[in-house]
Amino acid sequence: MSAPHDSAATNDLDELLSTPDFAGQLLRGCPGRVARHLPLLDQVVGVTVAGPVIMNDVGVYADPTGMGGPIRCQPSQITVRLNASHLRTALITEPAGQGMPATLRFFDADGGCAHVTYLTDRSDRLAFESLTLAGYLTPITGDDLDAHPLALRFGQFDQLDQFDSVLFDGGPARLRSLPQPHSGATQVPLRRVIGALSHAALLSMPATLVAGASGCLQMRSGLLTGSREHEGSMVLASGSGRTMIDFSLLKQAWVTWANGACGRTGSIELYDDSGRCRFIATQTGPQTRAAAAGWEQLMGDIVDDEPA
Repeated sequence: MSAPHDSAATNDLDELLSTPDFAGQLLRGCPGRVARHLPLLDQVVGVTVAGPVIMNDVGVYADPTGMGGPIRCQPSQITVRLNASHLRTALITEPAGQGMPATLRFFDADGGCAHVTYLTDRSDRLAFESLTLAGYLTPITGDDLDAHPLALRFGQFDQLDQFDSVLFDGGPARLRSLPQPHSGATQVPLRRVIGALSHAALLSMPATLVAGASGCLQMRSGLLTGSREHEGSMVLASGSGRTMIDFSLLKQAWVTWANGACGRTGSIELYDDSGRCRFIATQTGPQTRAAAAGWEQLMGDIVDDEPA
């Protein structure tokens, strides 16, 4: 299957539309309202390519949320958090070739592909075909995904602020705030992050992994069930989800702190050379006392190991 690309250097949308054998349709209306229909597709594969980070997951979508909405991270569901003001359009493709799945693709303002949904044999084809109507027949509601982004606080507050400060502009404004003394954040070597994530997977720690593309965060919560790293390329397994990280294309790693369901919760945040936050590892939702304490100790060990 082809992969989406989160890059303004090449316009994925124009390239796709100019393909000689292209078979698909641009969807009318706002991408945020199209996204509300994702749970109706049943069993699918959801993929986000966030520069050097790729996340894919298999299952049924949870109801997508926008900025300011609740954090939804159930292990059995594909979770996306959207800033629809950064999404340009949605498009469906139905390749004529044998073995090529139909897709629903969301593109950012620069024409880069922010998120792709691949249909499977267990997907609801009728729901997929009805997407041509979804964008302009879905009524606007008070919590519509296309609502104007909320004002943000670029400090260490709660996890909603943390995720939405990344969704706001991709992360550069948040990154500029991290060196401030009040943030409590600490820059750490990338190699230390590789060791910490490997250790967390070895202990099957519960974690929420986040891939950050323009206008879209894909999130996966559950036990880390495996990891593999070779020459800076790492794969993390969590249930049906896989996250691939190319550390050679990342420039900064930070340990940050935000208030979550279990109180003050640490996160690993990875940034590329453009200042975009491409990956977050943290814990969300209720945890056992032992799980929360283990994660807190891991975050503390990353910071205290040695000077960055």
